[in-house]
Amino acid sequence: MRGVRLSQGQVIAAVGAVIVLVASFLDWVGAGGGGSVTVPGAGTVNVSGPSFNAWEIPGSVLDVFIVVSGVIALLPALLALTDASEEFSFVSAATLILGVVGVLLVAAFLTVDFPGSGAERKFGAFIGLAGFAVMAFGGFRAMQEEVAGEI
Repeated sequence: MRGVRLSQGQVIAAVGAVIVLVASFLDWVGAGGGGSVTVPGAGTVNVSGPSFNAWEIPGSVLDVFIVVSGVIALLPALLALTDASEEFSFVSAATLILGVVGVLLVAAFLTVDFPGSGAERKFGAFIGLAGFAVMAFGGFRAMQEEVAGEI
């Protein structure tokens, strides 16, 4: 291996992506003390366990967005590990955009689009929100470093 070095922004974005991917398996939505949760468009869902992670939320596409965002943010690190020296200039901008959109989607999920009555917010959603913010900052920082390297 030639020892390709990642920029500070790429490392920050990769850490944010890992945080988001790990947070997706933590509890995002739960019923207070068990019971049932009313989900608009899906009816009433009986909760056998106390909570759902991002992959189990009925009617949500957050899981797909989390995977796409995580892969895009991890792309520079994965390319460095495989010693692929091709430079993808769109990755930093895509990471920034996906991070900002992720922050907006999770914030909207927690405030506006939260599943109906009887449900409560769990810590995984807030960790995911923080992970998307870290990923967006990493994408922004990587874009700054790319521009500074060209000057």
